[in-house]
Amino acid sequence: MTTKVALYCRVSTSTKDQTTENQLRELTAYCDRMGYEVVKIYEDEVSGAKTREKRPAYNQLCKDAFLKKFDIIIGWDVSRFGRSLKEFVSFLSEMDEKGIGVVAVKNGLDTVSSSGRMMLKLIGVLEEWNREMLIERVNAGLARTVANGTKLGRKSVLTPSSKREITTLRDNGLSIRKISDEIGINRGAVQRFLKAA
Repeated sequence: MTTKVALYCRVSTSTKDQTTENQLRELTAYCDRMGYEVVKIYEDEVSGAKTREKRPAYNQLCKDAFLKKFDIIIGWDVSRFGRSLKEFVSFLSEMDEKGIGVVAVKNGLDTVSSSGRMMLKLIGVLEEWNREMLIERVNAGLARTVANGTKLGRKSVLTPSSKREITTLRDNGLSIRKISDEIGINRGAVQRFLKAA
C-alpha cells in the first residue's frame, strides 16, 4: 500500500527571491525517491511568527491531518512548521496522537522512523527542561526583587483618605456597591480593602 503524504511549504513573503518553488522541488524529489504518493500540497506566503489561524494553508493542513487524509506531513525545514520550539513540539505531539508522521527533509527529522521517534522524545525533554529553567529564573528574579525591598503586585488605587472614607461609609451601613459608586473606586478594590481590614 502506497504511503500518502501531504507537502507543506512556507515562505515569509511572496517576492522574486522568495517563493515556495525551491522547497516544492526538493520535497517532490524526496517523495519520488521514497515512493510516496503526494495527495495534497499546502503553501503559505506568510511569516512564521503568525499564529496558526493566520496561516491558512497550515491551519487547513492541521484540520486535514485530524481527518486522516494522509499518513505523513513533509516539509523542508522544522522552521517552516512553527515559530518557536514550543509550538513545533506541540505540533509534533498533536500529529503523533493522530498517528501522522512528520518529516523535515533538511534537518533529517522523520518521526516515522525509530531514530526520528527518539529525536521526538528528546525534543520534548529539551522543551520541558527549557520551561523548567525559565520558571526557575523567573522565581529567582522575583525572590531577589522581594529581598531588595520591592513590593510585588499592582499599586493600590486607594489613598489614606479614600481608605478612611470607605471605613466611614461601611460603618454607616452602605453596601460595597454604594461605597464604590460614592467614592468612584472599583468594587474589587473596595472589597479587598474591607476584607483585609
